[in-house]
Amino acid sequence: MQKIALLALVLAVTAAKFVDTHTTLAQINSDPFGHVVLSAIKAHLQASTPANEVNMLLNGVGAGLVQDQNDHDHAFELDTTTNNRIVEDLEKEILYHQNQIASNTQLRDDTIEALAVSEEDIRVTISDIANNEATYAREEATRNQQHETFVSKVAAIDDVIDAIDEAAKLIQHLSLGASFAQLKSKYDTLHKKLSDNTSHTALLQPVITALTELATHGVNQKALTKIAQLLSEIRQQLVQEKAAKTDVEERQAAHWAEFSVHLANEHTRLVERKAQLEVQIQEQKDTIEDAQSWIEFHTLELENSEERLAGQQAWYAVQSEIYETQTAERTAQQEIVDRLQEHISEKLSTTAQFIASRN
Repeated sequence: MQKIALLALVLAVTAAKFVDTHTTLAQINSDPFGHVVLSAIKAHLQASTPANEVNMLLNGVGAGLVQDQNDHDHAFELDTTTNNRIVEDLEKEILYHQNQIASNTQLRDDTIEALAVSEEDIRVTISDIANNEATYAREEATRNQQHETFVSKVAAIDDVIDAIDEAAKLIQHLSLGASFAQLKSKYDTLHKKLSDNTSHTALLQPVITALTELATHGVNQKALTKIAQLLSEIRQQLVQEKAAKTDVEERQAAHWAEFSVHLANEHTRLVERKAQLEVQIQEQKDTIEDAQSWIEFHTLELENSEERLAGQQAWYAVQSEIYETQTAERTAQQEIVDRLQEHISEKLSTTAQFIASRN
């Protein structure tokens, strides 16, 4: 409102050339600054001061107004420079915090996705470890069972071979002239051993039958030769059977040795992979936590910088308004001085009468 009033006063003074002197001076006198200046002029006129001294007074007032405006211009220029520097720094701070928030947000989101992949990987790896261990246990049990079966069957074959060898010795003694009565005890033991065998019943049955006939029908060389040949053939079959089972055992053992090493190596790899994933997952969780902390930190700093920028801009707006208002006031005051100088120069008598008539 004050600014509008001052501008109105300037317009009024500018139009004074079209208004009578008393009206112009009355307008000047109604302004506080004009009133003060007219009071100073009145004092000089009452003291019969020459007109040129009154002009000197007005020149001094005008020079003071110019100096005040120059000082104000300089101060406002400094304020503007300082404001621009502070605003530029704050805008850089704001941009920095915005970039940090964006980059940490991207890092957090990318790491969250990577964490989900890592957690799925470790789930699969743990499952693979369990399957590996189950496979090892199952295959080891199978291999142990195979070996036990092999040992049992080979032992049974060895028992039968021993019995066949005993029978061969018995036949040999009989062939060399020993009486059946002398070997009856060994015969009975051998016959019972062969008859009680359950692993090779079908294979031994011809031998059992031949020995039984031998005891029933008596010893003769032809029968002994036939039994000796039969025992030799059976023994050969047993040796071949043992060799075949030994070959199978050795191949199964070799396969298990190779497969068990593979399973063990795979288990080691999976356990190491699990350990790596555990470290990776923890690092990813730490990264997410750190990124979130930085987001929160830079968000607070951004808000602070924005508040400071708003405060700086508000302060500069006030300074600008003050500068414009005071500049307008000095312009109006300078116009008053100029008009008074004009009236004193051109219409001194009329001006002096008006000033003398003031209260």
